[in-house]
This record gives sequence, structure tokens and C-alpha cells, in this order.
Amino acid sequence: MHQGKKSCRSGASWLCVFLAVSGCWGLWPPGPSATHAAGPDDTGGLPGLTADFPWRDTLPQSPVPPSAWYGNPKLGSWGPRSAVYPPVAVPAGVDAVAWKRQRVAVVAERYQGLSYRHHHIPAYDPPEEGPGLDCSNFTSWVYNYGLGVRFTSAIASQADGPKAPGRRLGPDEPLAVGDLLFITTRDRSRVSHVVVWLGNGRIIDSHTEGVRIRTLTGWYKDCFSHARRVIE
Repeated sequence: MHQGKKSCRSGASWLCVFLAVSGCWGLWPPGPSATHAAGPDDTGGLPGLTADFPWRDTLPQSPVPPSAWYGNPKLGSWGPRSAVYPPVAVPAGVDAVAWKRQRVAVVAERYQGLSYRHHHIPAYDPPEEGPGLDCSNFTSWVYNYGLGVRFTSAIASQADGPKAPGRRLGPDEPLAVGDLLFITTRDRSRVSHVVVWLGNGRIIDSHTEGVRIRTLTGWYKDCFSHARRVIE
């Protein structure tokens, strides 16, 4: 039975601890959403975050050739699965963890405006739907393209279990850029959504309006379940 908005509030208490420890509670902007245009200088002052993008863009997004993407009953409506991208080379002389976290943020912001679709890769563009990614394929793609870390794109398996990436954070651990935050349905019956934490109260995800930067308020905050950290 749907328990309503109130039932999600219990999850928000954990989130309050996360944000308080992170020092971000007072930095939340007001309102349900925020916009942030990523640009060439949006790199957190770290070098080389986008240097290999032109090369990575030439790599095939899937091991399945594009000629076999459409009208292929074996692929279904989701289209081809993603290829495994090569590991990224961290520049010398920088904090590798901080660099990789900012790299994830920069890659994620690059896809702002991409539509919400139940597809595995951004290049899949069926004429009846157009290109896009759903929430868990978006997070999986960002880590794969950005770091060469490919994990499951199934939301339940991404949230928990033997295939889940990284580790589940405890309630006393502060959030870090690049962490995955999992959101439940209103009745708390299951995890139904995942976002990437950008810091300062901001998240990025693919939802009904497509890939956008938003603030962690409303349903996102009320129905927060837990966070996972992939980069350590």
C-alpha cells in the first residue's frame, strides 16, 4: 500500500547526518531545482580532466556494431550494451582520488540535456524514441566513460548486493563528489532512482526531464535511502 510522502521522512534523517558532517547543509540553494552550465573551466582547478575526451569520443560505445543496433530482436528496446572503456590516466603530481571525483562530475555534467530513455548507451538513437539514458544507465555510463570503471546498470543491483559498485556508506560518513545516492519510491518499498552527488547540495541525474543538475530537496531528500562510494 502506498504510504504517502510522510513515510519517506525516516530516510531523510540519515541524509541530514550525511550533509551535516559534509558541511553542506547551510549551502543548499532554495527551490526545487538548480541549473549549472558546465564549461571548459568547470574543472575544479585540476589539470587534464577533459584532455582525452576527443580520443574517448572516437571509441565505440558498444561491442555491437552500429549496423546491428536497430531491428535486432536480441537487443530489445534497450539497444546495445556498452563497451568497457579503458582506465583513465591520472596526471602526475595530483591527488588521484580528488582528480577522479572531479572527473566524474565533469563527465556527468557533459551530458546535460540528454533525454530520459531506457537505453544503455547515449549513441543509441532509434527513430521512434531518440537518444537518451535512464538513471542507472546514466550513472554506469559516467563511470565507464570517465574512469574505465564499468558496473551494472540495473538499479536494484547497483544499489546493493554482490554486483553493487564500491561500498555502502555509513550514516556518519560525509558525502564526496561522485558518490552515488539512491532514492526509494514514496512507499519505501524499493530503490527506484540513483543520482550523482556534486557537492554543495547539488546532484545530477537522468529523470523525466532528462539529465539535469538539481538540488537535493523534495522527493530526493525525503526518500533518500543510502549512498555508495566508488572512488577511494
